[in-house]
Amino acid sequence: MRQAMSKEERHRHILETAKRLFQERGYDKVTIADVIHASNIARGTFYLHFSSLEELLMALFEQTVEQTWKRIAPILEDLSIPFRQCTIEVVRAVFRMHDEDPSMARVFFMGGGETFVRHRDEAMYHRLGGLLVEALRRRHNVDIPHLDWTAAMLIALVADMSLYAQLYVPVHERKAFEQGVIDFVLAGLRTHLAPHVDPRELETDADPA
Repeated sequence: MRQAMSKEERHRHILETAKRLFQERGYDKVTIADVIHASNIARGTFYLHFSSLEELLMALFEQTVEQTWKRIAPILEDLSIPFRQCTIEVVRAVFRMHDEDPSMARVFFMGGGETFVRHRDEAMYHRLGGLLVEALRRRHNVDIPHLDWTAAMLIALVADMSLYAQLYVPVHERKAFEQGVIDFVLAGLRTHLAPHVDPRELETDADPA
């Protein structure tokens, strides 16, 4: 017997069911029929909420991006946090964007077709990157040339290294790996943001005092 749910509850139920299937089997081994059966819904009900399996994957990735931004936004808005520490915390937030659901990292970066890949890149580099650019400009009250490039490169690097860590770096080595990513980002930002940010604000732990 199908459980009575509101439209919003049914939408979340389908999403969570699809997520569980993707985690257990991988995106390529799941079909719309599998999601319909596991969700205990009619085929027509599925298409009221989603037009395709790829749209389901897009919606799940949107949730990850939104959760990541919720962790980043308060850091950027707190002007009492020094720029270097702010940068480190933002890098950590992006680096750990898949920590709650590590099995989804592989799904997001290896599953889906061309439409999903375009959507994923748009969400990461333009929407999340755009929010980061706006926050940095408000924070420094200056128009930094090519800041959008810098944000896109930062997010691309950290997100890719986060996936690499999930797939290939032993758990006991990930803290050191993450610190290496942080140092690399700080070194790059010293070049990209000079002379708009005092280089001393972006020194790594390895830098001389």
